[in-house]
Amino acid sequence: MKSIYWVRNDLRWLDNKTLLSFCSQASTGVFIWCETDSFRRATAFRRKFIIDSVIAFKNKIESSGGTFIITDHKSVDFIPQFVVKHQIEGVFYTSECATEEIAEQNGIDHLPVKIFKCDQASLIHASDLPMTIANLPEQFTSFRKKIEQDLKIHLPLAGPQRIPAWPEEFPEGTLRYRIETEDQKYIHPEIHGGEQNGLDRLKEYVWDQDRLKIYKETRNGMLEWNDSSKLSPWLSVGALSPRTIYQNIKKYETEVAKNDSTYWLFFELLWRDYFRFISLKWGSRLFTDMHAKKKPNGIILKEKRQFELWASAQSGDDFVDANMQELNQTGWMSNRGRQNVASYLAKTMQVNWVWGAEYFEQKLIDYDASSNRGNWAYLAGVGQDSRDRSFNTQRQAAMYDAGGEYRRKWLVDS
Repeated sequence: MKSIYWVRNDLRWLDNKTLLSFCSQASTGVFIWCETDSFRRATAFRRKFIIDSVIAFKNKIESSGGTFIITDHKSVDFIPQFVVKHQIEGVFYTSECATEEIAEQNGIDHLPVKIFKCDQASLIHASDLPMTIANLPEQFTSFRKKIEQDLKIHLPLAGPQRIPAWPEEFPEGTLRYRIETEDQKYIHPEIHGGEQNGLDRLKEYVWDQDRLKIYKETRNGMLEWNDSSKLSPWLSVGALSPRTIYQNIKKYETEVAKNDSTYWLFFELLWRDYFRFISLKWGSRLFTDMHAKKKPNGIILKEKRQFELWASAQSGDDFVDANMQELNQTGWMSNRGRQNVASYLAKTMQVNWVWGAEYFEQKLIDYDASSNRGNWAYLAGVGQDSRDRSFNTQRQAAMYDAGGEYRRKWLVDS
């Protein structure tokens, strides 16, 4: 069967069920990565991380005998024409859960070919949930308790034995990316795209530095590289599988130690799954429900001015501004920082939280559509927990940056 592997957020060789399915069923095949609207909205740091991850996957495929096309066209424009021109019989891809990603899928699913879609982006397969997506609990705690009563997690899969060849020639350098990066003075040197870099980071954090056993105690730190796992960039593009992380957690618990910290990293993977499934359940409502009432133009203009101050790290709150400086200069921000700046925008400045979510999409190296939307809605009080999540940012600064070292780094050195 002459086939296409439509490459999406599954940029890995190991534990890639879509890749194994493609390799076992396609007689000849080609890998195609297309630009997405989200990629086009991204700024330099995120774009570079994505492209580096795509190229790393491309190199692995090509070194194994495969053919890999990178194009600046969107999938809905490029793939249908390719199917007709090359008489393609099957398209393989990994299914996603956010509305824009589902719209991309819908643009492919109508093609007159066999469609092979695989659910493999979450730790727990949707088919293994103890409830339907429609009946997913609206609170994470209820979801977690139901999951933990009958936990079903598949073992990671090995890589393929063969890659289908492609008999035709394509123009050399189908697309050459020239990413104009900003000054990378402060960017963490460890954050580089590609599966091997993700696996190296996992090994470094869990085994070489032995940080997993104190993860819960240090995860709110904002200055040190090893304060948290920093695995989210590779998870976001599928260069690292959540099942591979889980396997390392269980191995560590067996061979080294089992405690609250080892559980807590698993707990964070469950949160990631929950937001993915909630995204499937809620769809576009995750962005539109709170905007039923139209605001006067004067209020909107005031919000926009406030938003610009927040985005440019000029809100007047030193803790918020330090975190925004780090984001703007590196593409990274700690989880503690994200909660504070989101609360400050939505609750203190009374600005449309969706603008903040969209800004994070542009900037964050580890942007994940479902986690980003879910967390912003949660902190704005319109998500899965409607309790007031307002943060006292100065109290938070006193707790997590008592000596002011973090603020001095980003406000003085910037």
